[in-house]
Amino acid sequence: MLDKQMKEQIRKKPTLLRELEDPSEELMLYAVASAWNNLKYFKQSTPEVHRAALENKGWAIQYISEPSQEEQLIAVKRDADAIQYIKEPDCEVQVEAVKTSWNAVRYIEKPCREARRQAIMKNEQAIAYIGGFEEDELEEYLKLNLNILKYIYDSVEMDDLIRILSEEFQGNPTKAYIKDFMELEILDLDKINFIGSVGSKATRQKLVDYVLGR
Repeated sequence: MLDKQMKEQIRKKPTLLRELEDPSEELMLYAVASAWNNLKYFKQSTPEVHRAALENKGWAIQYISEPSQEEQLIAVKRDADAIQYIKEPDCEVQVEAVKTSWNAVRYIEKPCREARRQAIMKNEQAIAYIGGFEEDELEEYLKLNLNILKYIYDSVEMDDLIRILSEEFQGNPTKAYIKDFMELEILDLDKINFIGSVGSKATRQKLVDYVLGR
């Protein structure tokens, strides 16, 4: 069991940790609980120590050589931007990161499609960090979050946009989608007449609810 003097030394001068040849797991656990970046002082540490450090701060992943997927997931669930310290994270890790915070997508060199979807659903600004998508992806993203138009309007063909909106309104879009459409200032369109002409009964009713609820 660690004595009070050792604990005090760890807190006041953590650099002493690098001089320990064979630190106990108890000592390492205490050290990383005191400060997550104390993990960098240990040449060899156990999975339990890794977990404790990662639960303290996801950024501790940078001090773990070849972290397991489980460790990567712990890191990004704790701090989404910890993904910047993970080399070639797989799609599951990417998705967990953007679920924690959409901002994580900016640190992923080549986000997988599901990570892109999740990021865009959470915030339309994510589209600014996603490049090289195919036409079918753009269509999907516009149906997920119409507000991405604020950032890509000039690169979208109006004929394509009208077709995508028509398909969406012929179905049963959410009330939130109707609201976004009506309040999207960049879209120069007679919106009420547009929904009236192409929208399903359910869509037209949601439009009425939106107008009456304003």
